[in-house]
Amino acid sequence: MMRALPGLLLWACADGPAPADSAPTGLDPDQAAFLLARSSLDLRGVRPSLEELAAIRAHPDRLDATVDAFLEDARFRERVVASYGEIWNTVGDETQASAEELGLSSEDAWARAVGEEPLRILAEVAATDLPWTTIVTADWTQVEDQLAEVWPVEAEAGSGWRRARYTDGRPAAGTLSTNGLWWRYETSRNNADRARANQVSRILLCRDYLDAEVRFDREVDLSDPEVVEQAIQSNPACVSCHNSLDPLAAALGGVFVPRKSGVDEFLYYHPEREDIWRSLTGTPPAYFGQPIGGLADLGDAIANDPGFVDCAVEQAATLLLRRPMDLGDTDRLSAWREAFLAEDLKLKALWRAILRSPPYRSAHPRDAHHLDHKLMSPDLLASTLEDLTGYRFRRDGVDMLRNADLGLRALAGGGDGRFATGISQAVGPTQWMVQEQLAQGAGWHLVHDGAEHLPDIDATADPTAQPGAIARLHERLLSRPPTGRAGTTWMSVGPTVACWPPRSTETVRA
Repeated sequence: MMRALPGLLLWACADGPAPADSAPTGLDPDQAAFLLARSSLDLRGVRPSLEELAAIRAHPDRLDATVDAFLEDARFRERVVASYGEIWNTVGDETQASAEELGLSSEDAWARAVGEEPLRILAEVAATDLPWTTIVTADWTQVEDQLAEVWPVEAEAGSGWRRARYTDGRPAAGTLSTNGLWWRYETSRNNADRARANQVSRILLCRDYLDAEVRFDREVDLSDPEVVEQAIQSNPACVSCHNSLDPLAAALGGVFVPRKSGVDEFLYYHPEREDIWRSLTGTPPAYFGQPIGGLADLGDAIANDPGFVDCAVEQAATLLLRRPMDLGDTDRLSAWREAFLAEDLKLKALWRAILRSPPYRSAHPRDAHHLDHKLMSPDLLASTLEDLTGYRFRRDGVDMLRNADLGLRALAGGGDGRFATGISQAVGPTQWMVQEQLAQGAGWHLVHDGAEHLPDIDATADPTAQPGAIARLHERLLSRPPTGRAGTTWMSVGPTVACWPPRSTETVRA
């Protein structure tokens, strides 16, 4: 029975105490521990240790200081990468050039490195307290060893992710100047960077042209490029979007590389194409009516746009609360925006304001504007299990929860970055199956190879003979002490390993 216990505990979700809708001084020990677990998962990607849980139960008033320390933890960078990866969708399993073509050994590692390049800029800006506008104005990027070898860059000395500067003459525009962004979002001659311009608008301004309510003229022959181009110039339905979209696209001429152009084309910036808009659309670069010169001007225009700040606040709130914002959130969004502005647009300040707010610290099922329970993304599930048990689900060198092509990322609810771009907010059949296998694998590893994670438990002994040790294991895995019922054990099993704080439980008989 002992061999099964860790897996059963890992495959468990239980109701934690609902935290009060109040300041931290009003929290009781259990509520503070509940919020400690929630914040630790969001900011560090792991559950709190037993020592951290005990300390916060003894001093609930220290919750704010503890959460502030989490924001300074080295693992915060990884959480920024994983969280904003859900919005940017740059991490996929394929790239413009394969690892084999470039003389690299791992397709999985190469594709992830390419996709993470712009996200690592976000993480660096957040971790070092630079203004959030730096993500579109920086004259540096982030590379690891593979990118440093392949990209035309001069990288700082060292290994791992570090700053670098492109050497091919591209303008300083932060993420907008990265190969990682444009290798993910391609274009064609007919598209003329329009799809890319929409991604810029969607990601940085929270305005997706594809969501616009536009009634299209069914008589327009969309299969004829000449007819389409004429409609863009004269059809009212088309003009309503293209009069601002096409000027944005015109600013991207230097990164214009049609599909299937070859790796050399995709590696380098092309200053000679900055005015290619003349032959593509005839529309000069502009930012919503304001003429601009090109990519660098585009980054500056976005940085000076109040909509960029509004979008950053909305995205942070959506990521931390795990729900879309609506009109009922207007006052809160305004307050978070003011906190963001007051701290010179530092992301930690914005996140801190949200983390301390009643919506994050409350669980009112009847109030749609307060946070109830959240589902773990595959990234968060992987980091949590590894911290708890030392187990990482890999096969042939591929991290199965971070790859959708060769792994289980999409089946686990994480999408593939291209066709399934959102994180699932409900548990489906495939997630059940993935989570069950994860629990079994992690439990087996914990018993057989994770001795350091079971320091005071005899894995071969009857668990009823060591209740104190089992109770500590339960609290370590679920961030709450066990509770019992008459005639039952307190070994909890539930529908999913993927919620935090835990959801409903089912207590099973011995």
